[in-house]
Amino acid sequence: MMELVDSDGATNNSPGRVSMMELVDSDGATNNSPGAKRKMTPESCERKRHRARYINGPHITDDDVKSILNCVKWEKETREVVEAVLAKLESVSAAGSDEENLLSTLRKKAQQLKEKCLLENIYIGVFGQTGAGKSSLVNAVLQEDSLLPTSSTGACTSAIIKVQSGRSRSYKAEIEFLVEKDWNEELKLLVELCEKDNNDDDDDDDEDEDNEEVEMAKNKLKMIYGACGPEKSYEDLIKMNIWQQIPKSGKKTLSGENVEELSKKLDPYIRSNLHETNKVYWPIVKSVSVYIPKSQILPEGVVLIDFPGSGDNNKARDEMWKQSLMQCSSVWIVSAISRAIDEKIANEIFSSSMKSATNGGRCHDVAFICTKTDDIQWKEYLREHRFSDEEIKIPIEGHQMEADEEMKRFCVLHRNQAVKEAMLKQYETKRKTLMKNKPAQMEFSKDDLSVFTVSSRQHWGPKNIDSETEIPSLRKHIVNMYLKERKKVVNSYVSEVRGLLHLLKSLNWNQSIILRSSYDDISSDLKKGLNIFTQHLENCGEALQKHLEKGVKEAEKKCVKVVKQHAMLPGAKSYKGYHRTLKAICRNDGVFNSAKFGPIDINYDLSKGLYMEIDTFCESHLQLNRGRRVSMKGQLNGIKLTLTNMIDKPLQTKSAAENAQAWKCRQNFMTTELNGLFNDLERQIIECKPHIYKAAILAVQSSMKPAYEGAAQKKGAGIVPAMQKILIERVEQEKDIFKDAAAKVMEQFIKLKDKLKKEMYNRMDITLKLGFSQWPGHNPLPAFEHEVNQINRIWDEVNKNPSEAI
Repeated sequence: MMELVDSDGATNNSPGRVSMMELVDSDGATNNSPGAKRKMTPESCERKRHRARYINGPHITDDDVKSILNCVKWEKETREVVEAVLAKLESVSAAGSDEENLLSTLRKKAQQLKEKCLLENIYIGVFGQTGAGKSSLVNAVLQEDSLLPTSSTGACTSAIIKVQSGRSRSYKAEIEFLVEKDWNEELKLLVELCEKDNNDDDDDDDEDEDNEEVEMAKNKLKMIYGACGPEKSYEDLIKMNIWQQIPKSGKKTLSGENVEELSKKLDPYIRSNLHETNKVYWPIVKSVSVYIPKSQILPEGVVLIDFPGSGDNNKARDEMWKQSLMQCSSVWIVSAISRAIDEKIANEIFSSSMKSATNGGRCHDVAFICTKTDDIQWKEYLREHRFSDEEIKIPIEGHQMEADEEMKRFCVLHRNQAVKEAMLKQYETKRKTLMKNKPAQMEFSKDDLSVFTVSSRQHWGPKNIDSETEIPSLRKHIVNMYLKERKKVVNSYVSEVRGLLHLLKSLNWNQSIILRSSYDDISSDLKKGLNIFTQHLENCGEALQKHLEKGVKEAEKKCVKVVKQHAMLPGAKSYKGYHRTLKAICRNDGVFNSAKFGPIDINYDLSKGLYMEIDTFCESHLQLNRGRRVSMKGQLNGIKLTLTNMIDKPLQTKSAAENAQAWKCRQNFMTTELNGLFNDLERQIIECKPHIYKAAILAVQSSMKPAYEGAAQKKGAGIVPAMQKILIERVEQEKDIFKDAAAKVMEQFIKLKDKLKKEMYNRMDITLKLGFSQWPGHNPLPAFEHEVNQINRIWDEVNKNPSEAI
């Protein structure tokens, strides 16, 4: 196990330590020790000064570090107990079929506990407009000033980048490329945007069109195919066969002895503003995973995802963007402080995050991060606010330069506080508005919103004042999220292992008659509960069907209007100057993330009537935040309460105290298994809900695909009306397009229903059979007293401190 030790020999438990901590292993070797795996290259004095700064910051306490290490220790010790139990069970020879069946079930249970993964990733999505300073923010939070590319002149990062701690002491990056098929589909779109077809109408209006898309397309083609790339045809570009330079696996690994070396190697794959003649690959990169050395700032399992500022017209990357957002437990919305309050994209990301949180996603935390707080015209700020001397409270004596610095600092802090208060008030109002019609989903509360004011430049500057940049507070925010989840899963794991050991301890005690009587009673109640749950699932299916029928009618009524709206320039009275964008939409199967117009999704708009009805259904029937009777949570709580009450009843006997003790052990096992089962059922519902939501959109997209392909081939005069006609004819002629979409939604719900029924029946059957099982006794089971004592000690440690208990 690793202990934190600073350069003076003090540990992480030493009082008042504010120096840089090193990781020290059990043999006393540190990351700076001779022979350490990671080679330490010479650093400049400036970089040493930055590294010497207390990396954990004043907001990550010794107790936080101790909690992280305790979680690691408890998991490790519990896994050792499980391995010992499994070894003892493997050593037992069964004398008959009854012993063999019971022994096989016990071994399987122990093996599952041995293989159980407790490090499910916690994703933090970093979103924001181009130039907001997302990459600079990530670098500052991780104390790695050159990890991700930054620029003062515009967009720099081009790919989705996932940053996490590795288990080694080196820096590593794994690059995943697009598959050739996905790139070829995008290539058609890029060529379409770049070509100048003299037969296209509205050429005089090209200046009004979204030329940003055209420039982006030209830039991508130049990067991959050279300066003449935008002038070549699709067929000519295909013949160049760029995939000869890409590994057959579609992946590539880079490594570096230090962050600067890795960053330089990464540049061609993620930096969009390189001015060198070297080969550049970023347009065909799907995603990049970067691993930094083990760090307390970014505990293992926490993944920071840096998303590019502008949209993407590649379907594979766009789908990854959507999936990543649904995975995010936390969303960071990054804006320059000067425009944070009024920035439109911040509001859009916030709405998407709330939608994700209520419609099947995992987001339960939104942080607004106002960057570039040191960028202020402080003299103008003073004139604007007309502060009194009492408000400023800065002595005017001393050097003028020092006085100016203090005055600027006062303005920075004042604006920071004012913006934080304004944003919290603004977005709390928006949260209430978004949740107004979603009372069942109010688990996302105002406490889940926070605002941080940061300056990456101030953080790296010679006068790093914590009150001026809340980088340390963001680190604390990460650690708090990690510990909340980590403590919960470790506590659950220890409890599950403890329950199994209590069962094993009681198996040799002879109480078969008493157990049979109790088993029959609980089995009867279980069957009643399962029948009620099954009927509830059937009722949910009937309710969903009614919602879908209503949604189909709404979608059919508005589909032609939706197509017409998408064939016109947003905000314009005609469709002139929009044909390239519309062709891009059709080339991309109805979806296009425009740098100028934002995300465009015809499929969602066509299926919106269905989508809203699905939303209403999920709010009332699949929500898990409140245990209302009609909801899934209410039904699960009802069954759980019934079974728990039955299990908690004492044995109806005057038998010896040994029987009461054995029953208590079995109660512990069954209660633990019951809690684990219902937690797993809720997780399965959360995982399946996004598929239910997306089913209608994907079905509409599939039905519209022939029309998209046909419209994308149109050229010459009257191109937009011709494309519009093809799309309208499709929705008019395909009468069952929305009924088919509704059927796909029902398919996803039926999968969820069958999965829940199977899991409930199978798991409860095994739990009851084990909880009431009796070892036949032909060959006695090994003694598990030692393992029981070990797990009880671990359990007591986990729960001895209220702050550690879950």
